[in-house]
Amino acid sequence: MGLSWHFDMRNWTLRFLLTIIICSSVIPTLIAQTGPGQYTEEAPLGSWNILGPETAAGLGSGFCRLARITSGEVIYSNPALLTQLPPLTFSLSSSFNQTQLFSYWLVNTGVISTRGNLTARTWQLDHLGLSWRSGRWTIGLGAALTENYGRPGLEYRYVYNQVVYNQMQIWQVGHLSGYAIGLAGRLNQRLSLGASLIYERGYLERSLDEFWTQEEIQLLDYRYQKITGFRVVAGLGYEISNRLSLGLSLSPPYIRKVKGESSLTYITPLTEIETRSQASDRIKRPLIAGFGGKLVITQHLDAYLDILYFGWKRYRFSYFGEDQPRNFRNTVRIGAGLEYRTRFRFLGRTWASPYYLGLAVDPQPDLEVRSTYYFLTFGSGLKNELLGLSFSAALGMESGSGHALKRHTLAITLDFHPDLKKNSRKIK
Repeated sequence: MGLSWHFDMRNWTLRFLLTIIICSSVIPTLIAQTGPGQYTEEAPLGSWNILGPETAAGLGSGFCRLARITSGEVIYSNPALLTQLPPLTFSLSSSFNQTQLFSYWLVNTGVISTRGNLTARTWQLDHLGLSWRSGRWTIGLGAALTENYGRPGLEYRYVYNQVVYNQMQIWQVGHLSGYAIGLAGRLNQRLSLGASLIYERGYLERSLDEFWTQEEIQLLDYRYQKITGFRVVAGLGYEISNRLSLGLSLSPPYIRKVKGESSLTYITPLTEIETRSQASDRIKRPLIAGFGGKLVITQHLDAYLDILYFGWKRYRFSYFGEDQPRNFRNTVRIGAGLEYRTRFRFLGRTWASPYYLGLAVDPQPDLEVRSTYYFLTFGSGLKNELLGLSFSAALGMESGSGHALKRHTLAITLDFHPDLKKNSRKIK
């Protein structure tokens, strides 16, 4: 930790004023962060319950993907399903997300109040993947944006008699990316096993800038954290019969390492004081276990079910050297969906058009605010032996916080299978 002082004159009253201002700014911040509900400082935007990136097909059918063939994204959820993809597959997924928040950081936690919910809108590239199969073995590579830590920026002004006395700006950005390599093998006609190693890398950056215009006093609080970690995902796929398939997924607990830097700066016409610090923190991530099922109802209609368990009770988080209490419960996310397919001939090719419909329940882990999201999902697509294009939407409404938060997602996925000779019979 370093401390630098630059005085134009010595004044004990100025030091006293500095102490009062820093305490009045820092203490309410600490108090405010004790009750943000779902959105603590490290919370992902949208939901805590994340296994990996979503694709359009999985999103549209109730977030189901543990027992269904979607795209190369399965390397993050159930790598055993890599063996069921075409021999050579490229996949690309993108999404637009609109998420409402009410309380986070200083907002609606005792410092700054708003009249209603705030909205964060993001357009992002979710996943880029490649898989290649040779014989019984399939190798997969993937890069994905798995978590977004952004928050709606906010500017506050205190105005009296058309004179601005105080103004404050806050913002937070950040994300976590996952770079994966996976290997899967088909042990026999019914059983497949797979495992993935995922390197996580990301950052979280936040800033508070407060200015007292009459006194010409400015306070800057800036923090930056670099996040890294490795996690493992193991998967199993088993075809009980031609009509029923099962999928299992397991991601053991692991540690994320966080290196942080902070700067607190106080500026007046007479002085400038800057305090810097560094910290090394650890985040203990929970066990994730999942079960998925696929039932072939007719030649054109399939049903899916996914159940995901998150062991959030064992989650631990430290922030700049201090352990932060998280009163969390274990959660179970459930999704169910349908996929109906039609076929037709066009331009000398056979095309398939899937239609997706699903429901999902996504409870958040915070015990103080028992918040749960309920989703209606739907979508469609078009594909032939070379290309596949899918698009879907998830409309979510939250219950439990008292603010009826909304969470909407639009997703689009492009799959490319360049080996026509081997893939000509892979359309379903």
